[in-house]
Amino acid sequence: MNTGRGHLSTLEFKQIEPYSDEYLKMLFDYYADQTDNKIQNELVSELMIRYADVSKQLEEKNLLLKKHNENLEELVQEKVKEISASQMATIHALVKSAESRDDDTGAHIERTSDFCKIIADKLYESNTYSAIVDAAYSENISKASPLHDIGKVGIKDAILLKPGKLTDEEFAIMKTHVNIGYETLSSVGLLYPENNFIKIGLEIARYHHEKWDGSGYVIGLSGEDIPLSARIMALSDVYDALRSRRVYKEPFSHERTSEIIAEGRGKHFDPVLVDILLNNAQMFIDVYNRLSA
Repeated sequence: MNTGRGHLSTLEFKQIEPYSDEYLKMLFDYYADQTDNKIQNELVSELMIRYADVSKQLEEKNLLLKKHNENLEELVQEKVKEISASQMATIHALVKSAESRDDDTGAHIERTSDFCKIIADKLYESNTYSAIVDAAYSENISKASPLHDIGKVGIKDAILLKPGKLTDEEFAIMKTHVNIGYETLSSVGLLYPENNFIKIGLEIARYHHEKWDGSGYVIGLSGEDIPLSARIMALSDVYDALRSRRVYKEPFSHERTSEIIAEGRGKHFDPVLVDILLNNAQMFIDVYNRLSA
């Protein structure tokens, strides 16, 4: 018999005088142990049930919390997109106020934005310039491209809208728009030095008139010393300018525009980028037609 307070064999138990104090104490201890074990088992069972119930409740609450956090994250993302869209709309409005002075259609910034994105997307797909072009690059250059001619707000209409050829003095003044634009954006760049959107905006504003062979302005950079964003912008800008009506010219067809750009391959433009444009001609035609209607 196991009393819990000691171990006695059945033979030893039988040798104890019935109803003696020792006998009664042993019986009491035995039944007390049986009761204790029952209570303990019931308590353990109850605790396990309660733990399982609490665990289930915690799982349910964690699931609800996860869903809440997901919903909250979605709300935050939506708000960020809303704010970003609002900011971009403001930027577009400001840029269009400058562009509209020498852009008959008023859609130059929208078209060049799409052209830049097409080129950047193709670079990413082909793993070209992979040290620079990542998944976010296309979006950044697309959003930053409208800033390329922000400096034109500082150029007088007499020069900006002149129908004939500019004199050397007038052209020198026209070229200052890249520095005006760069200086306008520089104060923002100082506040957000790690912001890629602003970095690209600064590059585009200052260097989009540089040429692959070094004959451009305002510094005379050449080849890959010219920031990639500015090289992409230069090609997109010239393609749209050639296709569009200006005070000094009639619009050219896509075919004639492509011929002029092909002639500038390795001279004015990065050869890699020219090949992308020529190999994806229909995409450029579609964007121009859609945003010129």
